[in-house]
Amino acid sequence: MVQPLLDNLRALTRSVAQALGGASVDQPGLTGSVSSKFDRFLNQLFASPGVPPQDALAALGGRPGFVWLAGKPRAQELGGLRLLEMSGMTATTAAAPAERAAPQCEIGEVRSREDLDGWFGVYSEVFGADPNARQEWARINEVLGPEGEGSLLLLLARVNGMPAATGAAFFRPDEAGLYCFTTLETMRRRGLGSGLVRACHAAARDRGIEHAVLQATGAGRRVYARIGYREDQSLHLLRPS
Repeated sequence: MVQPLLDNLRALTRSVAQALGGASVDQPGLTGSVSSKFDRFLNQLFASPGVPPQDALAALGGRPGFVWLAGKPRAQELGGLRLLEMSGMTATTAAAPAERAAPQCEIGEVRSREDLDGWFGVYSEVFGADPNARQEWARINEVLGPEGEGSLLLLLARVNGMPAATGAAFFRPDEAGLYCFTTLETMRRRGLGSGLVRACHAAARDRGIEHAVLQATGAGRRVYARIGYREDQSLHLLRPS
């Protein structure tokens, strides 16, 4: 499967598996890792053309997860499975002009246990992760975060001292991948998401990285486009219910 816009996600998935002792999936036409019983984001598989969606899904072993398909399958191939239309988007990390009304929040790195509790609380409420995944994220941040190898940055936005929004960036030598952008419903439309994206870009620039990539839903595509992202490719994501 040739989908360069997923290369960063594949690398993150491998690093997560190493941190959690996850199982690698290496089958004909299907690769990836399964690392969690609780959080679908931590289980990601990548299918080549010709792999039936049902077969790809079976490789998750009944765990929650995502399967990225090489193309859009026919309705009869899906058999009622849920397919999401995603957009692979890219941008430069160059500093953008200052926003007219900068978000009134404090954005900081997740370093302490309190930080992680706040980050995971927002992430799990919005993204729907099982509370049991909190310890997995603690381990991931310990191994990959600022106190570990430094390839992963978790960011938390607070409003009036209270956790309100999350973001994350995974750094490769020439690219930053942006993930896990969630905002509490009561805190939306305040520019928190764009503030977190800009913070990720700033961290990438500090590392000499000029290129950023992300995978966006239909609703998210419009938000990221306003920040300077362009849609490079349509992606097809199989998400078990």
